[in-house]
Amino acid sequence: MSESCSTYQECCLYFTANSLSRFINKMAEDAFRITGMSPSYAYLMLLLIDEPGLSQNELSKRMNLKASTMTRFIDKLIVMRHVERVHEGRSTFIYPTEEGKKLKPIIDKALGDLFDKYCEVLGKEFAVKLTADIHNANQILKNQG
Repeated sequence: MSESCSTYQECCLYFTANSLSRFINKMAEDAFRITGMSPSYAYLMLLLIDEPGLSQNELSKRMNLKASTMTRFIDKLIVMRHVERVHEGRSTFIYPTEEGKKLKPIIDKALGDLFDKYCEVLGKEFAVKLTADIHNANQILKNQG
């Protein structure tokens, strides 16, 4: 434990990151309620709207989710008629439906509302720097695996 820390909750990246995740997740759930989807499903939709035809494997990598989790996400979005699977030989690609594409403005609004909310709470400069630092940490950890 670092000399500048007085508790494990204060000094352990694992516990600190998980605590932050719970706070941000609550904000995200509130912001994304207008989409009718959880934030994770909405982010997946944004990926597919911006880059239609990604494979399930590529989507799993980009969202740092296990293949089985991605399959469940895609299955649910298919039931909601937001995406479709297209099989080409041994490969499967995921595309947004026309109905799914129409979600982009509302997802963008939810994303903007979330950004505004955490910037209001944390301060914009700190929030933007924290996001960049966490992204950089994720990239470093991803490259170690």
